[in-house]
Amino acid sequence: MDIKILFWVPIIVCVFGIHSSCQNRKPNIDFDNLSESEKRKPENALSSMKVAEGLQLELFASEPLVANPTNLAIDARGRVWLCEGRNYRLFANPDNTYDDEGDRILILEDTDGDGVADTTKVFYQGEDVNSALGIAVLGNKVIVSKSPNVLVFTDVDGDDRPDSKEILFTGMEGADHDHGVHAFVFGPDGRLYFNFGNNGKQLLDKNGNPLKDIYGNTINDSKGPYREGMAFRCELDGSNIEVLGHNFRNPYEVTVDSYGGLWQSDNDDDGNRGTRINYLMEYGNYGFKDLLTGENWRERRTGWHDEVPKRHWHLNDPGSVPNLLQTGSGSPCGILVYEDRLLPEQYHNQLIHAEPGHNVVRSYILEENGAGYSAKIQELVKSRDDWFRPDDVAVAPDGSLFISDWYDGGVGGHKAEDIVRGRVYHLSVKDGYKPPKFDFKTAKGAEAALLSDNMDAFYQAWQKLHSMQEEAEPILERLIAQGGLAKARALWLGAQINSKTEDYVELALADTDSKYRVQGIRMARYLLRNKLEAYLSQMVNDASMQVRREVAIALRHLGTSKAAGLWAQLAEQYQGGDRWYLEALGIGSDIYPNLYFNAWKSVIGANWKNIAGWEIVWRTRADDSVPMLAEMIQNKEVSKEVLPSYFRAFAFKKHPKKNDLILDLLKIEHPLHNQISALAIGQLDEDFVNSSRQHIGIVKSVLPKIEGTPEWLMAVENLGLKDQKEPLLRLVSNTEAEDDLRKEAAGVLFDYGGEKMIMGHLKSGIEESKKMELLGIIGNINNSLAIGMLVESLDEEEFEGPLKKRVVEGLGNTWEGRHKLYEMLQNDDLAEAYRTTAVLKLMNSWDAEIRANVPKYLTGDETGEWNIETLIEQKGDALAGKEIYGTYCSSCHMAGTMGIEFGPALTDIGNKLSKQSLYSSIIYPSAGINFGYEGYTAKMKDGKTYVGYILSQTEDELTLKMMGGTQKTIQAANIEELKAMDQSLMTKGLHKVMSQEDLINLVEYLTTLKVEEEIVASN
Repeated sequence: MDIKILFWVPIIVCVFGIHSSCQNRKPNIDFDNLSESEKRKPENALSSMKVAEGLQLELFASEPLVANPTNLAIDARGRVWLCEGRNYRLFANPDNTYDDEGDRILILEDTDGDGVADTTKVFYQGEDVNSALGIAVLGNKVIVSKSPNVLVFTDVDGDDRPDSKEILFTGMEGADHDHGVHAFVFGPDGRLYFNFGNNGKQLLDKNGNPLKDIYGNTINDSKGPYREGMAFRCELDGSNIEVLGHNFRNPYEVTVDSYGGLWQSDNDDDGNRGTRINYLMEYGNYGFKDLLTGENWRERRTGWHDEVPKRHWHLNDPGSVPNLLQTGSGSPCGILVYEDRLLPEQYHNQLIHAEPGHNVVRSYILEENGAGYSAKIQELVKSRDDWFRPDDVAVAPDGSLFISDWYDGGVGGHKAEDIVRGRVYHLSVKDGYKPPKFDFKTAKGAEAALLSDNMDAFYQAWQKLHSMQEEAEPILERLIAQGGLAKARALWLGAQINSKTEDYVELALADTDSKYRVQGIRMARYLLRNKLEAYLSQMVNDASMQVRREVAIALRHLGTSKAAGLWAQLAEQYQGGDRWYLEALGIGSDIYPNLYFNAWKSVIGANWKNIAGWEIVWRTRADDSVPMLAEMIQNKEVSKEVLPSYFRAFAFKKHPKKNDLILDLLKIEHPLHNQISALAIGQLDEDFVNSSRQHIGIVKSVLPKIEGTPEWLMAVENLGLKDQKEPLLRLVSNTEAEDDLRKEAAGVLFDYGGEKMIMGHLKSGIEESKKMELLGIIGNINNSLAIGMLVESLDEEEFEGPLKKRVVEGLGNTWEGRHKLYEMLQNDDLAEAYRTTAVLKLMNSWDAEIRANVPKYLTGDETGEWNIETLIEQKGDALAGKEIYGTYCSSCHMAGTMGIEFGPALTDIGNKLSKQSLYSSIIYPSAGINFGYEGYTAKMKDGKTYVGYILSQTEDELTLKMMGGTQKTIQAANIEELKAMDQSLMTKGLHKVMSQEDLINLVEYLTTLKVEEEIVASN
């Protein structure tokens, strides 16, 4: 076993530039007027901080002691354990140096209680922990999360050196990637909890064998029933693993409260202001990708939300668990439930969360809301230094907090501006740091430590009391008498006394406080599954919606007639309007939908036609809900707002007559007949329509009434209706229609051979501005006929200079168009007036030859390489920079309402990147590529090539988002080769085609693109 030679080093405090006598006082420094280089100095760090009332912040450690901390844990002695990421993403940061010894796991300690670390030890160093994303210290074991492995180090003799290293899990993808496996936490039930992001993909045992959960499902995201990122629970040895939730993007950490409640944050596709905080209803789907198809949230579907942050999570789909909060833009990281008592009371039992994208540590103040929760944001620490990147928080034995700070100009996207800086802060209510000492060898010491919110202290206390079994009961009785968290933790321990499990479960279930009754159900699910049904029978009519929510979830895997009856009782008590309760009913019935739903039908009879009944029919997967859903649509009083969601629900249900029922909706008389017709056509299966001339006739009779709608276009495309070219042209030319719909229509029109019709329209008497806009739409179509038409138009005398420039821009949006442009440059067939435009487009070609050679066709003086350190000290003109943005950036990026949605939105880029990172991203675009925006080349068997980033991929088809914002779905069987690009899709060398003044102005404008922190949506 390769265990590295370890060492410890005493550190003199002045290395930090901090003196203990003034460590708690914010220096009298005007941070905003410091130079950029002065802002980076540790001694100026506290002057940038705004700290909530009643709290004090200390700089506990900084460089050179610490570099790039990714995650932290505090042991029971109060020492700070850190994972470092000096070797972070070297493939994306080739200019950074690499440490061949690998990254380090450090132990920092403050031996004199002044609030500043004065000793450090290297617990372990190795390439197998490079940029590890999680660390948990539990007694003499240290669990380190670093894809593809979860490693368990054991320090048998207590010398702060590992005596063994074992693999707990392996096979997870996301190596050297933020979206891999994350930190483990120890729960009050004695089990481990953890998660991975959507690049984790799968979970294998230590021998590399596929793992199945306790219900027999293979844990991966490709074969069902799970998708994307997942949250897990298992025993301490990794056995009995469960998937607690799935379809996340990148949840950085999961946290567990003393009652067994689960909470985590999740990141969005960058730039879409969709980051979120989740309360995890176990076994739920959290909506990042389409649950049915795996398609990206950007792909059009019936009933999607008008607001992108909500559309992002498929919140209008039946079967998507609601979000506790949507927190706008950001890069959410470490999270915990604060269950100690040192900090002010308002933070007790609340979530505390590190948000590096906004340079802030927040608390989310929770309130019960029906069957779910609501929350509001309160800031604990906020920095004016845009390099402050808090990525984790942890509770010390005294109840204070430690905050790790990645400290970098940017966050995410593989980019690391700096590998030598890093900070750790201590947040408390008083000066200094003197953690208490616990005696885990005695029952009295364990009793005291069990109430600590420090994970290691709690773990060791839990282990001691658990080992005592019946002898621990006097202690547990005292703790239960205290109430609150002491009672909750004691109940979990008592339930695991082998001879007393039923006693403690029943004690919790009979409590007058609903929190303990919820806990009691969770305890019964874990420890008394053979009696679970009987216990649920006692709780099914509980006055608390929170308890009934938990009963519904607990019914999920029972599948008996009695369980179906209990579900029916829960459904009968539903009053409507509570998405948490509704999704709990759905989670509880999804495995046995027909059994459970029919039990409810037999109870409710004809009395289901009300808000509660309609919502239950909408959510359930039961076959018999299909005709009931059709009946709901036929209701003359149904609102136009809910109709799209009703039709979307058809996709989640099966019934032998589903298509017939939908077709019949085309024939009904209804105040909303046109809307119903449009929505119905969009839900019909292609094979069903084409199976009958009558069906085709009915559909075609409806088409003129719904022309121009997304559903109309869907029908025209799916059914191959080539006689619809004229209305297709009308939609393509309709400037009031949304651009994405027009692009889709243009693609269909070219597929149907409509290029002559489009050219004739361009040569007609329409005004110049409409020609410009139409060419802008056509320039985003990756179709050979469209490319040929654009090339031909460059020779048209009717087209003036601006129109031809627009044509050149359009040709630069597609693979075939770029090669045509390059060929024209080589053959000197392109007019001088359009060469710069062509070169700018071609500089980000996937073709290495084009990228290398095209700059020589630039005219005029080229700019040499610029010094970023010099540039960041320059002040630019943001207003002038906005014009530069419109010229160079808006063809690929959105900023507010300006631009095209192809690359990451820049609406909040001023919060996410510092000036230095903005310059670096422009000058070296391939150094940091946001996850989900990596370029791919799809070479087809017919010789065509498509280039873009993958929106969604299934076994049968692949959807690419291409330059200009268009989407292309291609059949997997037709792909000869799918290859990842080694370059960013962003233009390389952009700074060479603008003056230094223009570049400075552009960056100045980008720094102003900030969205104020906000709650975008809550329940």
